[in-house]
Amino acid sequence: MRRRRTVYIAGQRWKVEWDARIPGAYGICDYETRTIKLAAGMDTAELVDTILHEFIHARWPDLDETAVADMAETCSQFLDAAGLLKADD
Repeated sequence: MRRRRTVYIAGQRWKVEWDARIPGAYGICDYETRTIKLAAGMDTAELVDTILHEFIHARWPDLDETAVADMAETCSQFLDAAGLLKADD
């Protein structure tokens, strides 16, 4: 997945960068540059949770961190229950 992509979130163009160097974090949502950066080295479940988390930040910037984390975790659990996530290890 080491690539850069463009996605549209709420009608705005966002860049997504995989394997970014992000000290102390799995992902970052940069509103100024409309870029979502995802750290290297995550297993599938962590990556999905981080993608959901940063997408929610991008889509609903007024949500507080607790609400974002709760929504991302709930979505990840749903995907896991549906058998769509597999741990890499």
